[in-house]
Amino acid sequence: MAQSFKAKILPSAETLIDSALRKAAKKAGMKKTAKEKEMARVLTFYGEIGKKLASAHDSLPRIDKMHDFQKELAELTIGLADLRRVLAHFRKSRKIIAKLKKETIYKLENTTANNEIRRISREFLGRAISVVKKLDRSIRLYNEYVRKLREIPDVRYDIPTLIIAGYPNVGKTTLLKTLTGSKPKIAAYPFTTTKLNLGYMEKNAMELQVIDTPGLLDRKLSGRSNVERKSVLALKHLANAIVFIIDPTLTSGYSIDEQERLLKEIKKQFAVPILVVISKVDIASEEEIKKASEVAEKLGLECILNNSKTLKERIWNLTTESANHLRK
Repeated sequence: MAQSFKAKILPSAETLIDSALRKAAKKAGMKKTAKEKEMARVLTFYGEIGKKLASAHDSLPRIDKMHDFQKELAELTIGLADLRRVLAHFRKSRKIIAKLKKETIYKLENTTANNEIRRISREFLGRAISVVKKLDRSIRLYNEYVRKLREIPDVRYDIPTLIIAGYPNVGKTTLLKTLTGSKPKIAAYPFTTTKLNLGYMEKNAMELQVIDTPGLLDRKLSGRSNVERKSVLALKHLANAIVFIIDPTLTSGYSIDEQERLLKEIKKQFAVPILVVISKVDIASEEEIKKASEVAEKLGLECILNNSKTLKERIWNLTTESANHLRK
């Protein structure tokens, strides 16, 4: 299962060095002989630096294990090649310090003179500190990348996902609450000022993720910047099915023709089943409902009223069947 981006921010190179030196000095102070003290100092310094660099590397999802949705947004957000270079610098630095440590311990084990023991230890610290100082720019870049990657929505990739689309004020939030029966979880979305609304349906110990996308699939892609357009299309890696809501009453401020054009665009961009849900049927006339249903019929899409008793079941079956088909 894909991991979320929860990596910790790294201290600066200077702070890393100061912290490792303090802990190394404390450990050395607990030993009796010069050799024991300096071996403890070397091992502790190496351990502290290695641990920090390893945790930074290991806390990020492996790029080859990322979900396609994560990977596409990460590429847009920071550029995965840049992230690879930073992580490679961390790995290389750990290996260099590990080699220095191994060589130093060997020398200490085979030295008896106290002044030589201290010289060998100081030499290790000087060379190891130089390696860490050269990491300063990579650490700053890593921290910048982590902050940006945290903007990628923390969604689930292990369960089927339904995405709700349609113009603003057509009834998307109402449908989300109807389907999930709970207050939605809010998640930020890169390159937009909007947030995803997440909810979950449950049936027979199974879950289905429902995502309302205000500001994303609620207007045409034309007119958006290239980066914003790509970030919206990243949703194709997440969606197993789409519910497109049409407001037949036009109280949302959008004509049937406008809603049809948006539906056509989404149908063109997303190769998943689409169910058209006609909203506000309690205040819509028969003629308005008929016009809305004709839009779905014209595009060869199934249509259902938002007050239908089978609405939840139809949405559940559509999404889970699509997810099962895609896994085959």
